[in-house]
Amino acid sequence: MKVTIIYNPKSTGAGQQNADRLANDLRSDGISVEVRHTTHPGHGEEIAKQLAADNEEGVLISSSGDGGYHEVVNGILSVPGSRLVVGVLPSGNANDHASSLGSGELVQAIREMKVKRIDVLKIEATVGGRAWTRYAHSYASIGISVAAAHQLTKQRPNALTEKWIVARSLFSFRSIKVRIGGKVRRYSSIVFSNIDRMSKVIKLSDWSSVSDGKFEVNAIRFRSKLRLVLYLLTAATIGLRKGSSRRRFVFYTVRTTQIQLDGEVYQLDSSAKVVVSSEPTVLRCLL
Repeated sequence: MKVTIIYNPKSTGAGQQNADRLANDLRSDGISVEVRHTTHPGHGEEIAKQLAADNEEGVLISSSGDGGYHEVVNGILSVPGSRLVVGVLPSGNANDHASSLGSGELVQAIREMKVKRIDVLKIEATVGGRAWTRYAHSYASIGISVAAAHQLTKQRPNALTEKWIVARSLFSFRSIKVRIGGKVRRYSSIVFSNIDRMSKVIKLSDWSSVSDGKFEVNAIRFRSKLRLVLYLLTAATIGLRKGSSRRRFVFYTVRTTQIQLDGEVYQLDSSAKVVVSSEPTVLRCLL
């Protein structure tokens, strides 16, 4: 068995240091390890696709945050029936997947090959007039969370300014319009999730599971900014408990709409049919 660890040298996190440390720990056990760095956007996905296509037993670790892991997951799932096992070594600002599911003992998980098949979210729509499909390991969302994520990515703040940017995004954001069941409705946010929390503090569900073939839907209908603030405070304290579990959810965009998948932001076409579905137990994951 070979372990490949990848990291982004341009990331603000400790991707390289963590990758080198994990490699040294595994090599001391006689495990074959290769450490690779990415050179351009999407390179992590390309590496994952290439390794998955080799159809050999192996482990691919992304030393990154949720965004880098998102690339790796999409690369693997682009090759049906891949035998590659994936894992994430938390090394970024957002590590929702690792925080919700990881045991924190990645070295031991690799040594003992503690592998579980987990669900992912599949999102189908149109982008630039073409059919578009992506997978999310943790969540997909539209609305206020996307506006905040876009600003955080663009400005790359430090810990002191991150909260200010999020707060400013909250009060400048208006609403999104989507068509559901033939009716146009306004929302502040819709989140589709496989995990129980988002961005470290937002408690999405008390009953989420990554292996039940379902995902949770939490929708905030547009009201006043005060109502939205109160709702988010509830989410950060006692948590959200009014979501529904679905296997499939369909909505239509009214205008071009940004969607966030595991922290990565994409722009969907106007009048696009968007299908969110659960892909049961398709990802072999170290836990």
